[in-house]
Amino acid sequence: MLAAISGFLMGGTLIIAIGAQNSFLIEQSLKKQWTGLFVVLFIVSDAAGITLGALGFGLLLQEYPLLIAVTKWAGVVFLLLFAAQKIKASMASDAMLIKLSSQVMPIKRAILTALAVTWLNPHFYLDTLLLMGNLASQWRADKWWFVAGAIVASVVWFVGLSVLTTFCAKWMRKPKFWRWFNRLNALVLGAIGLHLATL
Repeated sequence: MLAAISGFLMGGTLIIAIGAQNSFLIEQSLKKQWTGLFVVLFIVSDAAGITLGALGFGLLLQEYPLLIAVTKWAGVVFLLLFAAQKIKASMASDAMLIKLSSQVMPIKRAILTALAVTWLNPHFYLDTLLLMGNLASQWRADKWWFVAGAIVASVVWFVGLSVLTTFCAKWMRKPKFWRWFNRLNALVLGAIGLHLATL
């Protein structure tokens, strides 16, 4: 049980820190578009990463630094382009901002974007496969309780974030809100992308 609590606390701390996932989920929850799909994709991705880390795949990843480098720069390019899109959106007219906020993202693009903000983020690999994997191995016989606790933290966080954001959406329909939200989103995504570039 102690291992599960430790996994929950550590998993929750790291999940909150993966800003690109949270930023994307908040935006889509406010728009009420594919929210359940994104929550499931993020939880399954976290569960897969943490489980692979517990199985020792993090050590395998350390033997292929080129793979980490390729993922890193693909993530940097993706996040900076995503940030540029948000800046462009923030400069639109009030009417266009309202139109964009209600525009439904095609499901194929939605899935690819959700996967990209997760699997093209080197922090995801470092946090789940390496850090969580190493922490899980320290619990030895109880490591799967640690993994279970971390996965529960992912479920609680993403479900809670989406429900809370969707509930607040009715107060956030003005063009001014979306203008500043897009600017803040661009700042967060751009900062993450530049930070990755310096690693």
